Amino acid sequence: MKTFVVAKSGSGLLMRSVAGRAVHSTPPTGANQAAQKQEPSAHMSGSHHASANTTSVPAGQGKKVPDFIINHVSPVHSGSQWITSKRASDSEVFGDAGLEGGYKTFRDDIKNIVPDSRVFTDPLRTLAYGTDASFYRLVPKIVVKVHDEVEMIKLIRTAAKNRTPVTFRAGGTSLSGQAITDSILLKLGHTWRYRKIGEDGQTITVEPGWILGQVNRMLAPYGRKLGPDPSSIDSCWIGGVVANNSSGMCCGVLQNTYHTIKELRMVFHDGTILDTADPVSWESFKKSHKHIVDGMMALSQRIKEDEALTALIKKKFSIKCTTGYSINALVDFDDAKEMIKHLMVGSEGTLGFVSRATYNTVPDYHNKSSAMIVFPTVEDASNATWELRKAGCADAVEIMDRRSLRTTENMEHLHFLRGLPEGATALLIECRGETKPLMEARIEKTKETISAAGLLTLSPIEFSSTPAVSEAYWNARRMLIPMVGAVRENGTSVLLEDVAVPVQNLAKLYAGVEDLFERFQYYDGSALGPPPPDG
Repeated sequence: MKTFVVAKSGSGLLMRSVAGRAVHSTPPTGANQAAQKQEPSAHMSGSHHASANTTSVPAGQGKKVPDFIINHVSPVHSGSQWITSKRASDSEVFGDAGLEGGYKTFRDDIKNIVPDSRVFTDPLRTLAYGTDASFYRLVPKIVVKVHDEVEMIKLIRTAAKNRTPVTFRAGGTSLSGQAITDSILLKLGHTWRYRKIGEDGQTITVEPGWILGQVNRMLAPYGRKLGPDPSSIDSCWIGGVVANNSSGMCCGVLQNTYHTIKELRMVFHDGTILDTADPVSWESFKKSHKHIVDGMMALSQRIKEDEALTALIKKKFSIKCTTGYSINALVDFDDAKEMIKHLMVGSEGTLGFVSRATYNTVPDYHNKSSAMIVFPTVEDASNATWELRKAGCADAVEIMDRRSLRTTENMEHLHFLRGLPEGATALLIECRGETKPLMEARIEKTKETISAAGLLTLSPIEFSSTPAVSEAYWNARRMLIPMVGAVRENGTSVLLEDVAVPVQNLAKLYAGVEDLFERFQYYDGSALGPPPPDG
């Protein structure tokens, strides 16, 4: 489930921000520590899909700030204040002249690797690259646009020599700040465009510069697609899909990147390439990085010998879990190559750079139908989700609370959501089938399951196979977060958090989140998302 919160700058739902706290700065491994400057900041951290606004209160009530919020001052590290500070002092130097220590050496060293036109150190462009799709900001010292694997290898080796940390960015569409840094940002250019469709669409090999939606359009003639289907499908790049172990609205766990990746080509911190599709590359890696292979196998063995720990890992990763490394690889596989490959998925660039990925594709059935089923309460919708999960008749289920429905009720084909009672909650359901009769059988099973559970709906259950209607339903879900962000008050940020629990506990989770919204006066808080798959 995703909850998102629209919160006033300097405040947050599950975090505190204290005035005077120094801005996070990368440890000056490559620069003079004494020259490092720190500024006060009210940086926040959070991620959960819910929406609320501390400045929004019911009519007739004054604005009351919850007493757990300590700082009410806008962050000092805002873009306008940062750029103003660069103008304030005549002694301030910036651009290449402002680089020190390892960063200055790195800049000099890469002059023969990347042309100056693709290296940015000026205040304006580094500020622009200091944000991604999240609400965080870290201003990089150097931004390099990288055009191919050869350049990337040289840059990684140069950074390692100068002890200057690097962060990779593909599309930069993540909402959790993975693609920002106050060190060196290696931004992929639009040149990473290799592609190869294999086995009549059963597999596809692509470089990280392709947009996920573009890849799906390549596969459409074969009746196939990639498993991950995040709401940013038409803007996120493959590089980020792999690095974040993207899943999405319909794919659940079993069709995420971890479970559908076939091969990876990786560049490690020392510039070594490992191509898991190439036996020669693997044999060479086993010799040159024997300590990594042996350490991986030993760690896997230790975990597998601990039955309780193994059971905990399997349980944790049977539901959506992209926090930390994919340590389930140490339990799921006995082969070191498979462990390394799957640990790289979701590692957010901290273990290396993925320069090429081969996916096993999944069927994209043309026979599919969607319904927006509205229940009187969130408890009814949550219980229906559990019943549908047990029945195994729905291919995708998204839950949307009353605030989410109110946000989308004026969209085309969704006017029936107007005037719903408070507490009304909808399930957006999709049923698919290899043939039309199989799809229709799943639809009937869905209706029967809800009826047999004694769950009432506010209107008859109607599925639609009309593309315009089905697409309107799913577009409403995809656009929820951007829509909330677009109408938020000035000086507020959208805070997001993913929460996963066993499906049978979904009703309790929603009740708890709603209670938090009320107690802490997040009156615009919303909760939505796919119920976490069990397996």
